[in-house]
Amino acid sequence: MIRKAKLKELDRLEQLWLHASANSHPSIPRQFWVDRIAQFRKDCRSATQCLVYTDRNNAVAEAFITLLSDGTVTHLCVSPLFTGCGIGTNLISAIRDRRYPLKAEVLRENLRTRYFLQKHGFVEVERSYHVEYGQHSISMQCPRASAR
Repeated sequence: MIRKAKLKELDRLEQLWLHASANSHPSIPRQFWVDRIAQFRKDCRSATQCLVYTDRNNAVAEAFITLLSDGTVTHLCVSPLFTGCGIGTNLISAIRDRRYPLKAEVLRENLRTRYFLQKHGFVEVERSYHVEYGQHSISMQCPRASAR
């Protein structure tokens, strides 16, 4: 089931984000992500939409997506127990009804997410090197739903 996130779920979303970030970026120490938890929480609070997926048998969020008003997907995280089950696809589909293109930024080494986004119509529009991450960041964009 996909629904809007509740503020009290922020701790669970934080755990999912931390796990996904650390596992998707093996060259970056886990502490790097721990040090950015406050920014993650700020991102979630400023999101126009934060949708979560919960298993039918459990009210706990197992995946989520956050979207800014300009169409930027800031976070898309799925619990390892649900990876590959179509949950990410369902979350992307839930935000497709829009009037603007979707945007996302992915680090070069995060191949799984890059391929996932490409599968859903995102294309690379720019690369820039970030010293903070020690690698390139790839900006991706997906055309408006009506343009597809």
